[in-house]
Order: sequence, then structure tokens, then C-alpha cells
Amino acid sequence: MKVAGIRELRAKTAVLFASGEPVLVTKHGKVSGVYVPLDEPDRLPDDLRRELAGVIGRHLAKVLKRKGVTERNIKEDFDAYRRRRR
Repeated sequence: MKVAGIRELRAKTAVLFASGEPVLVTKHGKVSGVYVPLDEPDRLPDDLRRELAGVIGRHLAKVLKRKGVTERNIKEDFDAYRRRRR
């Protein structure tokens, strides 16, 4: 696993991501994120996949709540989209 600071990530994104190995991203010396290439998603253990899905889900829920978006809003938008597509 490679370790890259946020500046290095910005400067060398293509090179770091092209290597095909995970990249641990740091900001001010603290872990900020992890890039995991998904060319072979089956390489990730199931428990890690579930944890990642949970983290992403909680983050999205916070963002939607902050913006005042409810499940009802999302359902209404989705239903309207489906009606337009028919």
C-alpha cells in the first residue's frame, strides 16, 4: 500500500491510481481516506465491503440531512423521473 499526502495525490493522481495498488491518503499527517482500486472487487473481503458501504451510507445520510433532503423527497424525485422516462 502506498502512502501519499493530499498534495502528492493532487500532483500525481494518474500515476498513483495507475499502479493498481491501494493508496492511503493523509492530510496533515492524519489519515484522510483510502483509495482502493476496484478492477477486481472480489479481492475485497466481504466484511470490509460491508464496512465501506456502512461508512458511505452514514456519510450520505449526514449530507442529505444537512441539506434538508428526506426519503420522501428522494422517492418523489425518483417517481417523477420514472414517469418522465415512460
